[in-house]
Amino acid sequence: MGEADKVSVQLGLIEAHEQTIGKIFSDSYGFEIPPYQRPYAWEEEQATELLTDLLEAMDNTEISGGVYFLGSVVLIKSPADPKSLVVDGQQRLTTLTILISVLRDLTLNEEVRINRRSFVFQRANPDSGTVDRYRLLLRSQDRAFFSKFIQIPDATSELPDPTKLQGSQQRIAENASYFRRQLMKMEEERRNKLVAFIIQRCYVVAVAVPTPESARRIFRVLNARGLDLTATDILKADLLDRAGHTRELDLASRWEAIEQRLGRDKMVELFGHIRMIFERDKPRVALEDGFPTYVKPFKGDADLFMTDFLEPLAEAYSLLSNRQLLRNRFGLDAYRAVQSLDRVDNKDWVPAAILCLWKMQDGGLIAKFLIDLERLTYLLFCIRAEVNVRISRNVDVMDIIDPRPEKPVPMFGLDLSEAEQFQFLDALSGPLYTKTRVCKPVLLRLDEALSSGGATYDDIVSIEHVLPQTVNEGSDWAQLFPVEQERKEWTHRLANLVLLTRRLNTKASNWDFDRKKTQYFASEDGSSPFPLTQAVLQTPTWNLQFLKDRQRTLIQALGKLWKLEVSLLDRADDFRSKPLSATKLVEIEEGTWLSDTLRALKELGGKAFLPDLYVKVEQVRLDAKRSLPANYQAIVRKILEENSEDSDAHRKRHSLFRNADKGKGLWIVA
Repeated sequence: MGEADKVSVQLGLIEAHEQTIGKIFSDSYGFEIPPYQRPYAWEEEQATELLTDLLEAMDNTEISGGVYFLGSVVLIKSPADPKSLVVDGQQRLTTLTILISVLRDLTLNEEVRINRRSFVFQRANPDSGTVDRYRLLLRSQDRAFFSKFIQIPDATSELPDPTKLQGSQQRIAENASYFRRQLMKMEEERRNKLVAFIIQRCYVVAVAVPTPESARRIFRVLNARGLDLTATDILKADLLDRAGHTRELDLASRWEAIEQRLGRDKMVELFGHIRMIFERDKPRVALEDGFPTYVKPFKGDADLFMTDFLEPLAEAYSLLSNRQLLRNRFGLDAYRAVQSLDRVDNKDWVPAAILCLWKMQDGGLIAKFLIDLERLTYLLFCIRAEVNVRISRNVDVMDIIDPRPEKPVPMFGLDLSEAEQFQFLDALSGPLYTKTRVCKPVLLRLDEALSSGGATYDDIVSIEHVLPQTVNEGSDWAQLFPVEQERKEWTHRLANLVLLTRRLNTKASNWDFDRKKTQYFASEDGSSPFPLTQAVLQTPTWNLQFLKDRQRTLIQALGKLWKLEVSLLDRADDFRSKPLSATKLVEIEEGTWLSDTLRALKELGGKAFLPDLYVKVEQVRLDAKRSLPANYQAIVRKILEENSEDSDAHRKRHSLFRNADKGKGLWIVA
């Protein structure tokens, strides 16, 4: 890195200067965190790493060369003006200010302590034209707190209890407390050495651009290279920049109120859901790029977007997590439906739920929608429908709530056909335990349905088999279930599974039935909090006939819960003999000729002549950057015929397409 000589590179409007921390915290710069920046977020872990790195670089001059590089900071700054809006570097500048302030307050020599204040506070000087101000001004929400507990002399001597704070202020207090604990262990001489090392031998590259537009471009580049920024940070910067200075603070405050209520990760998820509500297709570009493209109101008036879209959509999203409010507004059944939805392993249902809460006004209709949405979601969940099928079906649901003029009314939304109900029941009736992600959510939902309303569930809920997975020869279980094939058929099915409020005990799994239910399944008072398990405790024996009866009872309970016609299971041969239609939940691998042909035909409204379909398939393939051989039209025709029941080339797997007019080549989605 060399000595303290300044290295400058000017690239058009961008200036990059290598500066010492002493120069950074001088009259040359007046740092200010703009409203669009996220709150201070460094935790004690990052503060520890910084202090450790500084001490190691200071102590190991042979390795470090006696210097330490702190990376770059990106600023909006005119060459002749010290005012510097921090685009990137807030976390480091804030943490360094905390560290220097603690070192200042621990300084024993009064004169030295006064001198060290200059790295935190700029004194007014009429001769040089400077005014009283802190070297670093945090966002308006944290500015007074930072001044009171960090920047004012001796402020770090009386820090507030971090456990009584939250968010950025909690992080500030925690890191200041950590630095004090560590630095108080050092001798004064070592602390003085550390201050000198930070001020004289630590460097940053200050990248200054004169306009917000240029800074935002750098902001995006840094994000693409792995900087700890989220897509919503970039979108926030874009929105506030377009809002103008007079509205910037108000909009930033409202944005951050939403982010604080949801949390940063949930804020990003919300924006993903909002994009799905507007785009209604599988996302194919990054959120920060796709959101402005598809969410048209975002590019319009910033106030209008905040008032009419972001705030009400965030309110709807928050309501999904506020179970008590959900229950009060929409009743116990809707509350349980949303609680159950949260247990599935995807969030494809969330945009439709948000749209419902945003658009619909009638509480009774909202409750019915949420209950029916749970049924559809669990159908997709239990049959393990792949992501494109899930997205497509939920898009249909949204198109029914909020129709798009350019799109036909979907044939299927929340309603389930007989074939779909059979698929659902068939999945529930089979070896449910082998579907590891599905089993516990279904059992918990079933147990809720069997309860009187007081059942509660936490993370310490495990699933156990009554008839054990491994049966030893000569055991009571071998006598009760002597046929191995019957054991295999029933071991993992719904009737043989119970819920426990304890970790699994592999030794207890093979106990005989009486011992197992009294010493393993039951709690100290001889009962179980789970109705599903309590019924087992009240059973005198466990045999094949009881399993069959219990299976029938439980499937009927799920059928009642999800409004499924259980008698469809008696027609299993009828349903299994028919090829699955495209309107049913066929699992199709994304990126194949089959998926692209089906997608193209659906985008043409579900019906198209071959020449138009060829053009659309070509567009789909090229947009996805997939190969397009010269004979692609022949490939499309083959795909259509092999997946059409009325074609001689039908492969008897799917019936996705139908040739509506063989003379004219009119194809439709079956």
